[in-house]
Amino acid sequence: MECPICGCQEFFVKDPEDEFETYEFSVVSGAVRFRTEAEDAPAPEVTDATETFCNKCAWHGKLQELKKG
Repeated sequence: MECPICGCQEFFVKDPEDEFETYEFSVVSGAVRFRTEAEDAPAPEVTDATETFCNKCAWHGKLQELKKG
């Protein structure tokens, strides 16, 4: 999946309890894959309704809004 604006395939979500803590991920074959450094800490659940942010541009929206690349 990729950003609908810039085509980037890397995204992040904010921790619901700490807005300054973020978790970077990509979507591979429909599955969210967090970066390796996130594996040490419990990452938040990511669903189609999760507010998602592009790692490259200013786009943000629900995960379900991403287009398949």
